Amino acid sequence: MSLAMQPDPQVLEWCLPVVYDCLSEFYRDLLQTAEEARKTMTERHFVLWASLVQGDFDHLRTDFDLLAAQARSLQIYFPACWAADRDVAAEILDISLRRFRRMPRDARANNAALLALLMRLQNEEAVYAPRQEIAA
Repeated sequence: MSLAMQPDPQVLEWCLPVVYDCLSEFYRDLLQTAEEARKTMTERHFVLWASLVQGDFDHLRTDFDLLAAQARSLQIYFPACWAADRDVAAEILDISLRRFRRMPRDARANNAALLALLMRLQNEEAVYAPRQEIAA
């Protein structure tokens, strides 16, 4: 990823509570009766998203590894967790479009940061998927 595509961590900091809420809802639906498992998966997945939003890419692979290990321990097919990422991305984009519609300059900065973040996430998932097949 080029330096120009690095998101500004401060631009997207507003979305961290939204990320947590979306992940919590996703894992509540996935793990309906397992409250502790839902909380553990939500928190582990949130760490990955926090690294993305804050631009801490050095820890991203470790975050993926830890999330995958947690998913395996709960017998969750890890790529299913990527559906949560799509839910989070859709919610953040929806909020961003509504929140910044009257501030074009802020909207451009926010949407550029969000696009860079999602591209990074997609690249990491693409790289990570073959590693998981080998590990399984």
